[in-house]
Amino acid sequence: MEINYMLIKTMHGKLKIVSSKLRTFEEVEKIHEVYGRYDIIAKIVVEDRTEMKKFIQNKLLILEGISSTESLIVFDD
Repeated sequence: MEINYMLIKTMHGKLKIVSSKLRTFEEVEKIHEVYGRYDIIAKIVVEDRTEMKKFIQNKLLILEGISSTESLIVFDD
């Protein structure tokens, strides 16, 4: 199991839409809407890096309303 955190910046007025859509993905374990440089911190749990790559390419990056993301890979648990 691999744990990742995604820092997500949304387009103006799209926070709730993006947050709601992220909650429907089975890989997303937890979502926090936050103040600061990013709008959302999402905890993503996948089997391995290959699955993380698929999640980013096939689900995350095609979501409307996301302006940028940053991935943080947890290396100790």
